[in-house]
Parts: sequence; structure tokens; C-alpha cells
Amino acid sequence: HPSAAAGIPALKAVLDAQLEEERRGVAQNARQARADAKKEGFPFNPYGSWTAWSVVTNLPDWLSLSAEVSSYEGGAHPNHGYAALLWDRKANKQREALDLFTSKAALSGVIRQDFCRLLDRERAKKRGAPVRRGSDEPFSDCIDPVESTVILGSAGGKAFDRIGVLIGPYEAGPYVEGGYEVTLPVTAAVLAVVKPEYRASFAAGR
Repeated sequence: HPSAAAGIPALKAVLDAQLEEERRGVAQNARQARADAKKEGFPFNPYGSWTAWSVVTNLPDWLSLSAEVSSYEGGAHPNHGYAALLWDRKANKQREALDLFTSKAALSGVIRQDFCRLLDRERAKKRGAPVRRGSDEPFSDCIDPVESTVILGSAGGKAFDRIGVLIGPYEAGPYVEGGYEVTLPVTAAVLAVVKPEYRASFAAGR
């Protein structure tokens, strides 16, 4: 666990419980796969799961974490994805970043246009060609940012002034392109869809 999380016993307990649940799930799936492989007479490749947490933002009232998650379950290559955890220091409990907004749809509505523009710019860099939305090419359309992993960040170090969207392989592009990360500033439009009780934790970013 990151050292910032280790100093919060309730958060450490949450992360430890997640780790134990992950271990149990991998072990159970691996046992089943090993039995199937033995029965069918084909080789069994060991299963594995890895989660690497890092601190996105450490504010007086909040700790924002993100993780790269990898798992291998016998396929052609490992699966990669992202996870996020937001800790409310005042309430001493875990929250979802999206719970701080009036609704997922409201947040999506105010960030989607800028998000799609930035995502297409990143996709074009990797592909060496512009993305033509609506074309028959696979992964040419935009995606809904709030259906990916949303993290809250801070450039100023006082309040949340940035929103990050972590996008795993297959979500916005083929496996070979890997993941994408799009960062957007908190704007007046974003502030307008923050729930009133959390408004003081946000500030407009640049």
C-alpha cells in the first residue's frame, strides 16, 4: 500500500480486504482451470493477479488513489485495467469519485465533448492517422468517460481541480494500443454538477 494509505487504519483494512478477496478469486479460478486442463489433457499456465496502487492526490480532507491492475488467466496475454479509490478523511470512509457529482450523466454531459477531443488526439498519435468518428474502422467512435475509471486530482494541492479518466485496453482502442489517460480541468460547468456538500472540496483548474 502507499505510505499515505498505511497511516489510515480504516483505509488499510479496506485495501487488505480487497487484496484477500482478489487472492481467493484467483486461487478458485486457477483450481478450476487446472482441473479442466488435466481432464482435457492440455497444459495449464499459472494464473496471477497484480494491483499497484499509487497516490493521485493527498489533500487535507481527501486521499485519492489509482491503481494499475493486471491479471493473467491463461489467454494469449494478460488483461490490464485500472481501479480508483477515494478516501473521505472527515467521514473516515471510502467514496466513489462519481458520488461527489449530482449524477454520472450530469458529469458526462459537461466533460464529454472535451474528453472526446483529447482522446481522439491521443488515439491519432498512437495510430499515426486522424480518428474519423462514425467510420467503419473499429474503435473510431468516442466512449462515455464516466463508464471508465474516473479519478480526482489536484494541480494546486488545495482542492480537486482536475478530473482524470483512465481507460483500459479494448475500451477505446485495440489491446496493442494499451491504455489511455485523459486529464481535464475542473471548469465552472463541472463545479455546477458537484453536489453542494462537496463544492468546497473543488476549485476551477487551468
